[in-house]
Amino acid sequence: PTPIPTPTPGPTEPLTGEPLVDPSIMNRPALAVKIGTSSVGRPQTGINQADVLIEVRVETITRLFAIFHSQDAVSLGPVRSARSSDPDILANFGQPVYGHSGGNPGVLREISQGESAGMLYELLWDGLPNDYWRIADRVPPWNLYTTTANIWRAAPSSLPAPPPLFEYLREGEALPSDAEPVPGVEVRYLGGTVAQFVWDAEAGGWARWQDGTPHVDMARHSDGTPNPNVEPEQVTTANVVVLQTRYTGSAACSYCPEAITVDPEGGTALVFTAGHMIRGRWSRPSASEPWKVTDNNGNPVRLSPGQTFIVLPGGDVLVMVQDFAEHLLRNR
Repeated sequence: PTPIPTPTPGPTEPLTGEPLVDPSIMNRPALAVKIGTSSVGRPQTGINQADVLIEVRVETITRLFAIFHSQDAVSLGPVRSARSSDPDILANFGQPVYGHSGGNPGVLREISQGESAGMLYELLWDGLPNDYWRIADRVPPWNLYTTTANIWRAAPSSLPAPPPLFEYLREGEALPSDAEPVPGVEVRYLGGTVAQFVWDAEAGGWARWQDGTPHVDMARHSDGTPNPNVEPEQVTTANVVVLQTRYTGSAACSYCPEAITVDPEGGTALVFTAGHMIRGRWSRPSASEPWKVTDNNGNPVRLSPGQTFIVLPGGDVLVMVQDFAEHLLRNR
């Protein structure tokens, strides 16, 4: 019999590994927006449409980078301020468009220097007065919102598309033999924030809780008003990547930690995918190349296609969620 040729995989989204649905967006740059995570800024809006979410420490709380490429967010916020950690983190995505709400003069100089070095393209809110707005049901500064379409429209067409950040499992490919079944992980940040990721087999992803409550995304209309016709949806990603990261003091802010995300030695990496954990390490010799995540045998870790939540804990406590994963899922 004539052998059946193996079909050639089609093009995929660089930041999710999923099949490319709309070829017209393939060449657009990544879009990164800084999002608040404090209780007064939750629930956020639009983060469930991000390809990648990155959680980083700022002062005694955390903030998110919401990184978009394959999808748009009709409404997105609350948009928050920049920090010294940002240029090196954003350079993982080529030269992404970066939306934020400002920063102190020293941080803004660092962002400007990052732009000059080709690490990002800044579209600050006060330079786009018609593309960011304040919503009525939140107090400042947690009421600044935007939409991805507005910021992408303001970006120059010459910006490059993002490179792939990770490798992804092929259809039917098994996890490596040393992948360990785990119900989830808890991150206890030094400032007091507690985040939990629990494997939800029904949803096929890792559902997130913050400070004891389900972390949900609340739908809003394009003008920022709440959309009561859409139920809030828990943040649940196909992958969670924990990169143990060293923090130092920021030269631009005496009370701000700065994540050291360019480090040839790197640190411990824990990759959570398909209900399992893969142990390994990360490294990144220069800002011109993305994080490299390998298993303990030195092989690149392949993720499940889909969205990824990256966590950058420093001297924080990681705990495997053994005792209460089922409780969280049952009582959310």
